[in-house]
Amino acid sequence: MTIRQEVLELIERLSDEQLNQLLPLLISTRNSASEAFSSESSQAYQHWLSSENNVYDELFADELAAR
Repeated sequence: MTIRQEVLELIERLSDEQLNQLLPLLISTRNSASEAFSSESSQAYQHWLSSENNVYDELFADELAAR
């Protein structure tokens, strides 16, 4: 299987929301913009840091409560 086939197969499995987060990277890559793509400014990274994505708070809730 070629890389193109693998990528297309993965894209087919993504939800619209996931595709929306991936789109800026794809456009930047296609355009070969002189400014490097910044993962810190990506929508996916911002979502990962958001308060609604409290994975660490949930994982370490017992430890936080003990303090």
